[in-house]
Amino acid sequence: RPRVLFVSHEATRTGAPMIILNILKHFQKNCDIRCETILHSGGHLATEFQKYSEVDCLNVPRKTCDEVKRKVQKFVHRNKGPLPSLAICNSMESRFIAEEIAAMGIPIIFLVHELPSSYSEEDYQNVYSYSNKVIFPVHAVREAAEAKSPIPTGKSVVLPQGLLNPDFATKISRRDARRKILAELNLPEDTFLVLGCGTLDLRKGIDHFVNVARHLLADGRCGRPVHFVWVGEGHRWTHSPYHYVQIDLEKSGCFHNVHFIGERPDVEPYFVGADSFLMSSRVDPFPCVIHEAMAAGLPIIAFDSSGGAVEAIAGGAGIAVPYADYQEASNALRMLATQPELASGMRTRSQERVHSRYRFDDYGDKIVDLAESTCGRHLRKAIEDEFQRRAA
Repeated sequence: RPRVLFVSHEATRTGAPMIILNILKHFQKNCDIRCETILHSGGHLATEFQKYSEVDCLNVPRKTCDEVKRKVQKFVHRNKGPLPSLAICNSMESRFIAEEIAAMGIPIIFLVHELPSSYSEEDYQNVYSYSNKVIFPVHAVREAAEAKSPIPTGKSVVLPQGLLNPDFATKISRRDARRKILAELNLPEDTFLVLGCGTLDLRKGIDHFVNVARHLLADGRCGRPVHFVWVGEGHRWTHSPYHYVQIDLEKSGCFHNVHFIGERPDVEPYFVGADSFLMSSRVDPFPCVIHEAMAAGLPIIAFDSSGGAVEAIAGGAGIAVPYADYQEASNALRMLATQPELASGMRTRSQERVHSRYRFDDYGDKIVDLAESTCGRHLRKAIEDEFQRRAA
């Protein structure tokens, strides 16, 4: 069987590792191949990668160095058999491993999820030179990359990743999920819940999240209690972004209405039980949480010019406001809190859009098509096996 490498910069429970893990699962299920994974560093998802592939975790610095070269070559050549037919490298952070794979003549499909604000023109030129195909999740990300460094003609394709779990928001009722949140935080029944999700950092905009909360709570025109709930963890030490956000909350008198509840192994109840989702990121190319919010039927408020979220919520699935405009974001949330019919329409459109436009199986199938054309080999299971799978 042909060998296919799957490369991830880490195995944390964050968007990019979850995407490559789901791609790995799709290939393992639908293709007659030998799946192998290279992780630059580990994380909670490492055991999940091991369920579907052979895994090697390099645990080396993310830079071009002899140690990366030596460990990648050792993994690729360890069985003294044919070289892998293809590598699928995920995230700009995997570019150092991709460099060594490309040097061995192995074709590469590279998934670029990031906006270029954190990378140099040389970084992009290197990725283009290593890759046979480069996949961008939305047009906004491709256009930003093109502006940073021109993409070679015919090398790029835009493929939005799908909802990672098609059953998301189906395993618990809104009533039960809402009851769980209200009980956990000791909140009144008529609370309007605004959800945020991600790591506690400035890229995810936890300060934006808090400032929108301060504007809405100071407004006082919602007619019901409003609480902002953030799911996700990060640095909480002195002088971290979280530290200063807490100072802002204490000085503004909003401390008891904004809840940073930390990481949760199951985030589904928080999405299902919330009333709205506030996408506060400064830079977020095409976050997976947008799909989860849509699957949960949440009206979404997102900042323009911050990434691909605005493309996702087109067609009335949410409201785009000017970048970092706290007053406009506050106005949008107040409108949702006071106009249930508007929120109900957005809930319906949000769910319909994610299940028709953002199906992960469709995304996976298109990557398999690209993989076969890139490596010039048939990778899918035999037709009779596919019939049996579909019948099952």
